[in-house]
Amino acid sequence: MKADIFVQKTSNLYLENRLLKFAIGAMAVAVCFNSFMVYRAVKYQRVVLIPPAMTGTVEFVQGKPTEGYIKDMSRKIVNLATTYSPPTARGQFDDLLSLYTSEAYPEASKSWYSLAGRIEESQVSSTFYMETITLREGTIEMFGNLVQFAGDTKLETAAKTFVVAYRIRDGRFEISEFKEKNLRADADKLKAEAETEAQLKKNADAKMKIDKQAEMETK
Repeated sequence: MKADIFVQKTSNLYLENRLLKFAIGAMAVAVCFNSFMVYRAVKYQRVVLIPPAMTGTVEFVQGKPTEGYIKDMSRKIVNLATTYSPPTARGQFDDLLSLYTSEAYPEASKSWYSLAGRIEESQVSSTFYMETITLREGTIEMFGNLVQFAGDTKLETAAKTFVVAYRIRDGRFEISEFKEKNLRADADKLKAEAETEAQLKKNADAKMKIDKQAEMETK
C-alpha cells in the first residue's frame, strides 16, 4: 500500500515538473516574442508632426525625414532667401537664420543682414521661380529662374542653381550653408585639380627616372 502511494506521489511530482518546465518555456518564448516586437516597434516607429506653413505631414522613420519633408523645407528656404521685397527682406532673413546651425550662424548673419541693408538701400525686389529640386545626402540643389527688379525696372532674368547644405539634429532641420552654385567656378576648380594631379604625377615619374639612373650608375 505504501509502495502505491509512493509511486503515485512520484508520478504527480513528475507531471508537476513537466508542467513547470512547459510553463517556463512558454514564458521564455513570450518574453522573447515581446522583446522582438518592442524592438521592431521602436526601430520602425514614425513620428508624425503637422507644422504650420507646410504642405503636408512630417514623418521621421528611424530618425530620418521623408523626402516630402526635405522638399517642403527646400521650398521654404529658397523662398525666404530669394523671393523678397525691400520691406520684407530683413524679416525673411531673420526667419532663415533661425534655421542655421549654431556654428554657421555668426558668419551667415553677417552675410544676410549685409544683403538686407543693400536691398533696402537700392530698393531691389527678387522672385525665384523654382523648377527642379535635386536631393543628395546632406545637400539640396534647387534650379530655376531668378527675376530681379529695381522699382519697375527689370535688372536681371537668369537661370540659377542654389545649394543648401543641411543636417538633421535631434529631429530638427538645420542649415550649415546656403549658396549660389557657380558652374564656371566649379569647372575651373576641377580643371585646376586635374592639372595639379597631372603635375604631381609628372614630378613623381621624373624623380623615379632620376633614381633609376642613379642606381644604374652606382652598379
